[in-house]
Amino acid sequence: MTRLDNKENNGKSSIYLTQKRLSYNLDDEINGTEEFSDLSNNVKPILHETKLNNPKKYSILIRITDGNKDKNLKIKLSTIVEPEKLDSFWNEYTNILKTGFIGLKKKSKSKKKSKKISKKA
Repeated sequence: MTRLDNKENNGKSSIYLTQKRLSYNLDDEINGTEEFSDLSNNVKPILHETKLNNPKKYSILIRITDGNKDKNLKIKLSTIVEPEKLDSFWNEYTNILKTGFIGLKKKSKSKKKSKKISKKA
């Protein structure tokens, strides 16, 4: 993430973080069940019971980008975090965020807005 912070940004920058659970192979859960004869060959039945009662822990895919519209200049990073290491990952991530928040100032309300609010009361 520090690679995203080191570029020249004229005081403005955004970092976008997305996360999602890594998908798993549904074929492993469907093995042993018979296919329905009225469905197409490429359609697989959905087994709700296995999804709801599934005790597995899945890895998480984390993607970070600077949101640059120019694809040549865009910086993208991704990593896979195992379930056992999630706590340490989020601790390190929040520490990085806290160091980046040092230069931020609290946004003050404009005087016009505060006058309108006081008149309504």
